[in-house]
This record gives sequence, C-alpha cells and structure tokens, in this order.
Amino acid sequence: LNADALTSVGVAPTRSLLIYGPPGSGKTLSAHFVAEQLSLPLVTARIDGLISSFLGTTARNIANLFDFANRYACILLLDEFDALAKLRDDPQEVGEIKRVVNTLLQNLDLRRTQGLTIAITNHDRLLDPAVWRRFETHVNFGTPGGDAREQLISRFLQPLPTNEAIVRIFSYCLAGKSGADLERTCTSVKRTLALSGEPHNGPGLFHALASVLARTPDVEHAPARILAEDREAFISLIANDAKFGMKQTDIGDATGYGQSRISDLKKSKRYAAVAEVPHAS
Repeated sequence: LNADALTSVGVAPTRSLLIYGPPGSGKTLSAHFVAEQLSLPLVTARIDGLISSFLGTTARNIANLFDFANRYACILLLDEFDALAKLRDDPQEVGEIKRVVNTLLQNLDLRRTQGLTIAITNHDRLLDPAVWRRFETHVNFGTPGGDAREQLISRFLQPLPTNEAIVRIFSYCLAGKSGADLERTCTSVKRTLALSGEPHNGPGLFHALASVLARTPDVEHAPARILAEDREAFISLIANDAKFGMKQTDIGDATGYGQSRISDLKKSKRYAAVAEVPHAS
C-alpha cells in the first residue's frame, strides 16, 4: 500500500509471509484480511490434494500449483504448511519428502518475482530451517494478552450489555485461550443466558459463565476451575487478589452479590479450600 515509500529507500514490498501459532488464533482470517486490503484474489492450496502416495507425484503437484498461481495477480495461501515442509532430516521420513521440500524451496524462490505468498502453520517446529529463510516476514500469532482478550470478549458478547467489571471477570477466567476459544465460550454463555430466563446483565452473564465452565470438561486454568466448582469461592478469590484489583462494589455489580456477603467471603478465603491459585496472567 506504500510501495512508493519503500522504493524511495531502495527496498521492495514483502513478497512472502509465514504466519504461525496455535489453532484458532486468527491466522487464516488474517490472510483473508491481507487479500482484502490489497484487493487481490486469494488462491488457497488444498494441502491434502497436493500430497500423494505415488512417488514423485507430490512434487509435481506443488510445481503445478505454483505454475497456476504465477499466471495471475493473486495471493497464494498455503494452509497447514507443515504438511509439505517437514524437516528434511526427519529420521521418520524417506527420500520422497526431501524431493518435495526441494521442489517447494525452488518454487518459493521463483514466486518472489511473481506475487505474494502466505504460508500458515500450527506446528512451526516441524518446518525445515531452509523453509524459514524463504519467507521475508514471520508473524507469531500467540494467544491474546489481557487488553486484546478483553476487547475480544466485549465484541463476542454483543449485543448483550456489558461493563468493565464483568468483562474483566471473563478475561480472568479465560486467560490463555485462543480467539476461537473465547468466541466459542462467549457464544455458549449467550445461549445459556437466553435459555435461563435470567436478566441480561452482569450477574446474569456471571452465572451463565459459571454454568458453561461447569459443563466444560478438563478445565485446567485455576480461576475458571474454581468458578465452575464454587461460585462463592470464586468471589472470595477475586476479592482477595490484589493484582486483580477490583473494588467490592464492582464485584457486586458484576456478580449480584451483596457487599456484606462479599466481605464475609473475602475474610473466609474460601477459595483456598478449592485450590491454590496462581494469579492469571
């Protein structure tokens, strides 16, 4: 979009981008966004359609894919990229994978003069070091941090009314989750609240979140597990967590608990009986 500015300092726009990170972190969505911003069609490669058990066929399929993409002004998207770009020295692989990776590297080099290539992988550690060098830009899509997580939660809970306190409680319980996990949980909360008949407010959202977490298998994050098992223990937790830093009045507004009960729960440190809880990052 600022090609002239780049040309003025003697560099060309990036022609290759490798996006990696856990599932559900928005990698594929970002590739579509780039294509939209550049007003270019996105050609998505079906990885399972490229791989063949017949000797030499996979390498041929890769070459044909790049030949096709190079005929048009487009963005070539290689999804599940690790399926094609496994380490060439992997002892479990035979000579065929080496031929495949070599063909891939050659075509990536040629593609630089033709158009933009985006590769996406959930398993960056499986990639051949030589493959990394073929991509000018590497972007790691990790799980969203605190501010980003709260923004996503606010968005995913729409059109329900929210406030800062209830969004922070959601974020506290869902730390470490991907964007897709956040959306899935918020959708379940909205369904639960809609069917419960409870008011569409902070306390309604709080109790719906507790219900959703209670029926979610293998909840590992300590605050989420405590809320799933004992709502009053969770109130005790957030009232005592200085780093969480929420006033008792805000806790009451978000959860529906009265100030006297919150004070009693804070003194009781009831959460300690459920689990020893490290502060959520």
